[in-house]
Amino acid sequence: MATFQSRLNQALKDSGLSQSELGRRSHIDRSVISGYIHGKYAAKQTNLYNLAKVLNVDEGWLMGVSSKKERQHKATSDEIGSMKFDDLSDEDLDTLINRMRSFEGHDISEAQRAALRASMKGILKGMDN
Repeated sequence: MATFQSRLNQALKDSGLSQSELGRRSHIDRSVISGYIHGKYAAKQTNLYNLAKVLNVDEGWLMGVSSKKERQHKATSDEIGSMKFDDLSDEDLDTLINRMRSFEGHDISEAQRAALRASMKGILKGMDN
């Protein structure tokens, strides 16, 4: 299985960017980028998102958990605001919550996503009454 370190090295090479330029564009200090490149530590969720965005690769691929390298389109605020959630299934809600990674610049933990999932399902199931 590919690692974050190997995928980051590959994506950086494919992009043609230097570590310094990647740091500048992603707003991550070059010394931190170097630490990622040399496998000293893995990126936090916010940095992972920024790296994937700059390198135009999928976050899951960069983490080494997905084989799909191509970055998926992320909905803009306007697109999200105009979405219609007709006949949203339990599975759709799970997918939506699982894709939530940060709010106002703060990482959303797995425990927080689980709480959101449970709260939303409770509220929505209560609408039947």
